[in-house]
Parts: sequence; structure tokens; C-alpha cells
Amino acid sequence: MKFLHCSDLHLGKRPCYGSEEFKNKRFNDYFDAFERIIEQARENGAQGILVAGDFFDKKETHPNILKNTENLLLKCIDYKIKVIVIEGNHDLIYKNKESESWIVYLENENLLQRPYIKYLENNQREYHSVKIGDTEIFGLGYPGAIVSDELELFADYCTENKIKNCVILVHTALGNNEFIGGFLKDKSALDKVKDFAAYIGGGHGHKFDSYPETEPFFYVPGSPEYYDLNEDNSKKKAIFFDTSTKEINFIQQNPRNCIKKTFSYESVNPQQFKDDFDDFLSSVDISGEDIVIVELKSDQYNFIPDMNWCEKRIIEKGALYAQVKLKRDFSFSSSGSVSRNSEEEIEIEQIKKWNIWGKFAEETVKTLSEMKKSINEGQNDISSIFDSVLNIMLEGPIGIV
Repeated sequence: MKFLHCSDLHLGKRPCYGSEEFKNKRFNDYFDAFERIIEQARENGAQGILVAGDFFDKKETHPNILKNTENLLLKCIDYKIKVIVIEGNHDLIYKNKESESWIVYLENENLLQRPYIKYLENNQREYHSVKIGDTEIFGLGYPGAIVSDELELFADYCTENKIKNCVILVHTALGNNEFIGGFLKDKSALDKVKDFAAYIGGGHGHKFDSYPETEPFFYVPGSPEYYDLNEDNSKKKAIFFDTSTKEINFIQQNPRNCIKKTFSYESVNPQQFKDDFDDFLSSVDISGEDIVIVELKSDQYNFIPDMNWCEKRIIEKGALYAQVKLKRDFSFSSSGSVSRNSEEEIEIEQIKKWNIWGKFAEETVKTLSEMKKSINEGQNDISSIFDSVLNIMLEGPIGIV
């Protein structure tokens, strides 16, 4: 059987910042990304699309989100492509509350199929698989902190029931020996199930990854669209595989164009900075569909640029959305002090003293500022803004949850 593996579609995600045009276009971007995957599945002769969690962005949804999703799933039916979905942490299905899940609703409407675990008494499991052709697909959902335990229990089940050449879907990614919710700290749990599987598909991490380095059998494709703008678009793929031939191909995904630039300045006053910034922008090719992120860098400590002006200027130059952040290293005088001339710099200095967040002080302050601004503008859902700083913290070794 031929399948296309993807994850973390986050259908229905809508930013709570930026212009209405930006919000609406970003809302559609996630559906467009899923539609591209559907077309890629058809072009490659895939008989199924495997979605390894976070199908929706939220457990609750709205009529337009559901309607857009149903239309895309109907297209899959027209193409004779099966869609197999497990839940992720964003669309978690709670025990005895399956009727509240939109994934279960779509399953009942015969628009997708859902392999899952039924949890019994005495720590027992009942595995409900999906079979397509001669391939049996098992779904372990989102085990969270006990992902290693769930993999080991499933290995015992496979041994007892002589399971071979199955496909396993689990909403987890590699934690690189770090304990982070939902990520695999101990890769040995994967080794225990590899002999039973033709393919193990993960999710949760928003960038491509695989295990082990040579002859991998576990793959995380990464989200096809930016969940957060700090993500690396080169690490977003869909994975085509054939259970018969063991052929594996990677299909690069193309999220909305996000231009990331660094502007190093030596300006010492506002007008000089504005002139220099305009000269810098003249060298950047910007279209009305682009997101532009600029990092300002300088060793000038007596002048702080107006980042709101910078963002407005980028929009005036034609960008869909702009984000500007300041990167500065404080150097202290012989007296041990430095001149601080903004509330933001004071906050940065304080947060630098924090245990975990200290390494991300500037990003944290920027995030807090955006959250305050959104609340003042009447936007109560600030979870996506908070997620952005978590993404920065996790993006180095593993990617966002």
C-alpha cells in the first residue's frame, strides 16, 4: 500500500494579531496546506493519507472550519484516497467523551477513519485498528508523558498477537534526551516496536525528524504550514512510503513566504535610523503576500529604535504582515551599570535572571508586549502568541509542540 504521512495540520488556526486581511489569509493557509497534501497524494498514487495528530487546531470548532474540512475530505473520497487520523494534544479525545470530538463526528460521517485505543480496567488496552488493503494501521493517539510506556505496552500486544508489518501512528516526536511534555526522551521505546512495523509515523514536533540516523523507521514530517513564524520552512515535509517496496520519498512543503532578515544599524538618533532602515528595505523584495520578520542588531545603547514604526514601514512597503524584534547585548561600564532607557530593556534584564526563561528574555518580553496589545484590542484568545515563545524555546533541539 502507498501512503502519504503528514501531521499537525492545525485546521482552523487563526492569529489573534495583525490586520483582518492577515488573519483571514492565515486562516485559509492551513486549509490550503492540507489541500496541497491531498493533491500530492493523488499525484504520487497514494491510497491513503495518514494524519499523525493535531488535525484541528482546537478541540472546539466553528461551522466554517467544519465545512472547509468536510469539503476537503469529500475531495479525498472523489480521489479514492482514504484519510486516517489520530488525535493530537490540540484535538485530544477524552475517555467517555468521544461524542464531543469533531474527529469522531467526521468518522461517523464516513469522511475519515480513526485507529484508537480503548482504555480498560487494570491498565488493559483494547486496540482498534484500521485496515486498508493488506495493511493494518494502529493509532496510539497522544500519550503525553507516558508515550514510552504506551509504546512498550503495544510491543507486548504485538508479540502476543503476532502482529507484523503494521503501520503505527503516534503523536510524539524526538525529545533528544530532554523531558518535554509529549516528546520521547528515551528512544529505546521505539526500538521495541520496530520489528512489528513497516512504518512508524510521528507528529507533535513541527519540523522534520527521523530515527535512527541510518536506516530510519520512525519519521516526523513537521507541520506543512507555519504554526509559528519562527519555524524553519526547509524542515517541513510530507512523507510518501510504500509498505510493499519500503520506498520512502520526501515531499517538501511550501508554507506562506516568510522573509527573515537582520538589519545591523549604527544610527544614534531617530531620523538617521529611519533613513538607514528605508535604505535597508529598498533592498528587500516584498510582495503583498509576504510575511517579513526583521531582527535589529546594534551595539548602540543610547538609542532604541521605534519598532512599531519599523513594522508599519514594512507594511507600507507592501508586506502582508511585519514583525520586528531588537537584539542587543548589554555591556556594562566600569561602575557596573548600564543606561537603560526603556521599560522593555528593564524587563529583559530581570527575565535574564530567571532559570529557564532567562535564555529567551528578549523573545519573552516581545511576546508579553504582543499579549498586552491583543488584550487591549479586545482579543481574549492569546494562546497562539504564548505558543510562539514556547516554540522559540523548543525550536533549537526539537521544534514546537
